[in-house]
Amino acid sequence: MRNTSRFEWLRRMALFAVAVATPFFMFSARAAQWPEREIHLVVPWSVGGPSDTFARIVAQELSKTLGQTVVVENKAGATGTIGVRHVARAKPDGYTLLFGNTVSLIGSVVFSAEPPQFDPVRDFVPVGLVVETSYILSAHPSAGVKNWQEFFKRITDANQPPLAVGSTGNGATSDIFYDWLIDRYKVRLTKIAFKGTGPLVSDLIAGHLPVGSAGLSLGSQYYREGKIFPLAIVGSARLPELPDVPSARELGLNAPDLTVWDGVFAPSGTPADVLARLSSALKQATESATFRDVARKNGSSAVFQGESEAARRLQKDLAERRQFKNDLQGKSTN
Repeated sequence: MRNTSRFEWLRRMALFAVAVATPFFMFSARAAQWPEREIHLVVPWSVGGPSDTFARIVAQELSKTLGQTVVVENKAGATGTIGVRHVARAKPDGYTLLFGNTVSLIGSVVFSAEPPQFDPVRDFVPVGLVVETSYILSAHPSAGVKNWQEFFKRITDANQPPLAVGSTGNGATSDIFYDWLIDRYKVRLTKIAFKGTGPLVSDLIAGHLPVGSAGLSLGSQYYREGKIFPLAIVGSARLPELPDVPSARELGLNAPDLTVWDGVFAPSGTPADVLARLSSALKQATESATFRDVARKNGSSAVFQGESEAARRLQKDLAERRQFKNDLQGKSTN
């Protein structure tokens, strides 16, 4: 009787162990088979901007490494929130990813007039940051300014009408720079919103927009030809390619850091094994000669930062921009 009871106990324990282990092994098997179909990399900006360019190179490199097609989808609008929201609501299976940046994941949350309907920390897990970029505040000749000194004199002249300046929306790096200038110097600016850097630069070059921010790759040819003029680096340091152009930090804007990072993010709940494979493949993509060459030509730095480091960067920049907004609001109520 005792032996029978012992046998039954052992049998039940074995069945329990199988029941507990089965989901784990099924999970591991699914993750090991990933990817079994094409992956969608969502860019929350229009075609033609720096983020879109970097995303397409990343997609090509990931396709080679993972053995599946990675398709870039542009879902522009509302300072990037439309595309970000789409990925936040996607199934966390590694087949829908976000190519997000400082503006779409942070600026849109902090400065949006309406709730963005996603939380950048809660709803996403970073796969890795891949590049850092400083944009360049630039002017069309029709603006009548060729450098920072002339621009500043123009926008502080009470006898001049407000100058139109392009932005990719509330919370964009250039938009924060404009807000700082308005708050500190009471300058006269009228902000014009665009769905992405590509359309903004097109209007700037065509003369439909007097002033706006461009990546180096979009503007370098026109700087050389004198078709647009670089006024300031919207970031923490000067660019070697434009050594005479001052940075926002030199001009007095010490925080938040307006350098823009781009990276790949997955919906929260994505299997750890899938994230690990993605992170490894993404790191390899940033080390490719193609990616590094495009980054250099854009005045950007190819810098891979994995999940932990990217999460810390996300939280730091989120806190800085919230503090900046609170400081502005505090002054406006006094």
